[in-house]
Amino acid sequence: MLFVALIAYASYSFHIFIPIAPTNSIECHKMINSSSEYYLNYFENRTILNATENDKNCFQIRRRRYLPTDMPKTMAGNHNMFFIRVVSKDYDFVEEVLTMMHSPLHFFCFVLDQSSEQEFRERMHRLGDCMVNVLVPRETFDITTSHGLLKAHKRCLTEIDAFEWKHVIITSEYDIPLHSTKYLARRSRRLRDSFEINGETFKEDTLLHADPKNQTSHLFKVTKNWIQHLGSTATISHSQHDRLYKYLFKTPNFVLPSENNKELIVLEKNCKSSKYDIDGSCIHGMEDYPHLRSLTRLFIRADPNFDNGFIECVHEVIFERTYFDPISNSNSNNYLYGSGHNSIENYRV
Repeated sequence: MLFVALIAYASYSFHIFIPIAPTNSIECHKMINSSSEYYLNYFENRTILNATENDKNCFQIRRRRYLPTDMPKTMAGNHNMFFIRVVSKDYDFVEEVLTMMHSPLHFFCFVLDQSSEQEFRERMHRLGDCMVNVLVPRETFDITTSHGLLKAHKRCLTEIDAFEWKHVIITSEYDIPLHSTKYLARRSRRLRDSFEINGETFKEDTLLHADPKNQTSHLFKVTKNWIQHLGSTATISHSQHDRLYKYLFKTPNFVLPSENNKELIVLEKNCKSSKYDIDGSCIHGMEDYPHLRSLTRLFIRADPNFDNGFIECVHEVIFERTYFDPISNSNSNNYLYGSGHNSIENYRV
């Protein structure tokens, strides 16, 4: 009996969680020096997304992406989160962002835009079928209007209502994270029953007497701006989401930016790439990478058909912030920080 106990203890003690780092096509560490020849030459031929073939089974997805089914809670953030976004194209980009943020402790819901093509829908449905914590509703939504976008969000919120998530983070289709999921969970926990939209925090009693007809209120202006920018970015507590969406559905419906209706007047300031999304948001590129770690935003906009190399390098930053960050992982049972193997190269396949 003692022998069995010792074997069990040894097996537990020697179990070490070892993640797999992303394999990129460029050398991201050389992009930090904005005066280097490697960095300057990159802009003559930016890396763009090369689409993979339609998968036939779950094994192909898991072979291509690192989507762990187990992770130490101290690494993932022991605060159940729910992530929602509407998607329409660029399946490989969806996979890339999911891989950046993935944790088996949290849920991810992708709603399909009705403009999406059949192969994209098939691949998204297969992703949802393969991953227990990835939800992809079968129906599609018309998101050309504000209420259409809200209905898409609401579909995800009702899909998993029985799951005791604490906060939901809603982002737009081409948002990429700048922080680890653990950081997002820890930050959300501090909000408690409040909710945050576009960096503005609203206390839990804000919605008690909110009038959706009052278009001069701070709440109305902030939420309209959030929807106008395609739902980027909001953190909403479980206790407030139902009341918030009831309020939003009572506000006037309006047409959202699209390829045929781009925002050309109100553009995001200080956009180094000088490239903008349909809503006027800056599309970030490798120009931003040397100063990426100093940005305080939770998410930024990127386009894999403009600069996929930048997205790959951001993925490396997120990997490092997830597994090597001493603040996040110094108390982890299976932490990598302090192991002496703190280079991303130690975890390449």
